[in-house]
Amino acid sequence: MSKIRGLLGLTKRNILVYMNNKGSIFFSMLTPLIILILYLLFLKSTFLSSLEHAATGLEKLILAKDMDQFVNGILLTGILSTALITIPYNALETIVRDREDRVYFDMISTPVKRAEIILSYFLAAVVSAFFQTLVVLFCGIGVLLLNGSMYFEISDIIGLVGVIFLGTLSSTAIFTLIMMFFKKMGTCSAFMGIISAVSGFIVGAYLPLSEFSKTIQNVCNLIPATGITVLIRNFLTGGVLNHMDESIGGVDGGAFLNAMRANFSFNTQVGSSTWSLNQTCIYIIIVTVAFIIATRIIYPRVYNKR
Repeated sequence: MSKIRGLLGLTKRNILVYMNNKGSIFFSMLTPLIILILYLLFLKSTFLSSLEHAATGLEKLILAKDMDQFVNGILLTGILSTALITIPYNALETIVRDREDRVYFDMISTPVKRAEIILSYFLAAVVSAFFQTLVVLFCGIGVLLLNGSMYFEISDIIGLVGVIFLGTLSSTAIFTLIMMFFKKMGTCSAFMGIISAVSGFIVGAYLPLSEFSKTIQNVCNLIPATGITVLIRNFLTGGVLNHMDESIGGVDGGAFLNAMRANFSFNTQVGSSTWSLNQTCIYIIIVTVAFIIATRIIYPRVYNKR
């Protein structure tokens, strides 16, 4: 019981450290905000062009507001996907900050085991990032519904919450391992700059992955964050895409639906293999568990170093 109280106490402490650092919260949302600004300036027209190209000859059957809603859903997908990268990362900066400020010496002197210390950082980041991203999700869905119907079902909302949780676990597990090797906040912040710069491209927030070469697509699709994006995209925009397909009434033999699913990556494509959504989930879970195990093994050794 005392061990659980100690773990919960450290977890609460790490959550409060992150939540009290307004700068970390702001920078965790900086990349999603950049995507929103770029969308308002020119990304929307880029995605609409791809959509209109796929709908050539079907303009009278597909409503313009449905096309607009689909692109808005793509925007929210990009915002959520990048948030699931940047928020966990910033929440985990507490590890590096404690090491730089030598707070970890105090932790080492306590009876708390090394595994419990790193678990407290992990749990704090998961809790903070999950609820922060949920706020973004429901605010985004609220804006979309005010703009028109997205043809959601309750199962879609539940699925989105589940994917957000899986994405939080996955990113946190990966970044927890990476954070162990940073000793200074300067290095940590520099790496964050790189993450912020490339994350939008990796998850297809700036351009659909189908626009890149097959080699780049394969590499990106092996990154769990891209798989999470695929899952979010299906739950968030699948309803309006299916509605547009129903509006066509089968006159195109499903060509529009297939083109849209291919152009906007509704399935993970690795080499010549197309993964189902379940296979994508399984892959992400395997990678997440692997990083958690690696952290459990490596952290006590790294943490003992002065």
